Amino acid sequence: MCTPGPCELLAIDLDGTLLDSSHRVPPENRAALHAAHAAGIRIVLCTGRSFPETRPVLDEIGLDLDATVTVFGAVLTDVRTGRTLERLPFTLDLAYRLTDWFRRRGYAVLWLNDADEAGFDGYVIDGPRRHPAVDRWVQQTPCRVLCVADVTGDVYPPVRISIIDDPEKLEALNPEVRREFDGQIAYNLLRAPAYSLTIIEAFAPQANKWYGIQRLCQRWGLDASRTVAIGDDINDLAMVQHAGLGVAMANAHPAVRQAARLVVGDNDSCGVAELIERLLDGTRRSEC
Repeated sequence: MCTPGPCELLAIDLDGTLLDSSHRVPPENRAALHAAHAAGIRIVLCTGRSFPETRPVLDEIGLDLDATVTVFGAVLTDVRTGRTLERLPFTLDLAYRLTDWFRRRGYAVLWLNDADEAGFDGYVIDGPRRHPAVDRWVQQTPCRVLCVADVTGDVYPPVRISIIDDPEKLEALNPEVRREFDGQIAYNLLRAPAYSLTIIEAFAPQANKWYGIQRLCQRWGLDASRTVAIGDDINDLAMVQHAGLGVAMANAHPAVRQAARLVVGDNDSCGVAELIERLLDGTRRSEC
């Protein structure tokens, strides 16, 4: 079960993993995170959310953590200062091509900036197929976004480009995205439970959560084989596959469960706390 040596870094997904079905951190998970932190394990939240959307979870945990991996690995943030350590944006040429491709199909496009660079979080570029969930996201998100008819002039390259629609419509569009942009972008089709919406979200081609974890390991001089990663959805697959120990929640996507070396309880049964208890027990035994 154990990594090659003690766990040095624990990477934890949020929605469907650390958070329960009411989108809160259960007390058992919070206590376990504090115990892991006290044992010297670096806790890194790894999420598709932006940093402003992750900040409330950090506050709820109540720990002095070092860094987060957000926007599917495209942004690494120093938690103490809120400043970006690294970003992995699109090239502007690719961002415009992808945006135009979605807009020709009528979609409103969500163009996410790194606010530490741009001073705000991005744009909602209008389109006739503007799903009602777009406006729900604008109303609920802590991100500062501008609703515009077009993006022109001197703009910062985005770290994420997304569209929102009904699940069956995005499923039908998914093969077209693959045919047109295969190898040029990283992208996921998934449910965002915090906002009750379904999205296709796209990133620079190198982006994934494991990429972000590797970058932090390099910064901190950690052995990547001594990492543990736990998640539930398809955007967690790379980190579960490549971490020293990849762990899936009981509620995980089948591909994530298949890739994992360990499966723990679901997010309403505090599977994260179960994992941390196992890790700390293993550390105690190795010290005996």
